[in-house]
Amino acid sequence: MNSGFTLAETLVTIGIIGIISALTLPSLIQNHQKKQTAVKLKHTYSLMMQALKMAENDLGNTDSWEVTNSKTFCDTYIKPYYKVIKEYNPGELPSDTHIYCNNGGICDSFGNFTSAQKLILSNGVFIAPYPLSVQEYNATTIIVDINGLKRPNRYGRDVFMFNIDAKKGVIPYGLGYIAGQSEDRIPSRNDLMNGGDWRACKKQGLFCAGVIMLDGWEITPDYPW
Repeated sequence: MNSGFTLAETLVTIGIIGIISALTLPSLIQNHQKKQTAVKLKHTYSLMMQALKMAENDLGNTDSWEVTNSKTFCDTYIKPYYKVIKEYNPGELPSDTHIYCNNGGICDSFGNFTSAQKLILSNGVFIAPYPLSVQEYNATTIIVDINGLKRPNRYGRDVFMFNIDAKKGVIPYGLGYIAGQSEDRIPSRNDLMNGGDWRACKKQGLFCAGVIMLDGWEITPDYPW
């Protein structure tokens, strides 16, 4: 008796496998992308914290740092403490290089991306520090693109914003003094994810790094991917 599969049975089996793969593969790819994003973001955060500690050991606490133009600030407080492989002055990036908000709109003005000095680090991460004060308080922002200049260049996906805070070190944007707020912020996860502020993670996306950190450096199912 011939117990082998017929050609028809083999084709049906292959078809079923193909359908299952088509249904599950996108989810597997997305989960992998989320995991890689969270891991790279956590590593970059650790790198920034280490650099800040070295800078403060040499130059004093950040509340004494001069809030000057972005290039001078980078030359003094940033570049000596990072492995920089390329630097862009304001206006040197291609004209079609933009940072996008979570809703798809161009968000170059947030964090002063257009006028900030821009650095590419040896691990491929792109950072754009911009010094500023909020309520006479040093609240310098650092825009971080974890995959360099590769797309999608979107807040909450591969672009995240941090603050250099004189009391807390490097913190995700939204957790301390920020523009438009008159006092130090201690927001909840829900505030950062869904709150009334237009910068919330599910809105423009600027607070997304804080959500990921509060979730233990994981990207959860309710995260706007």
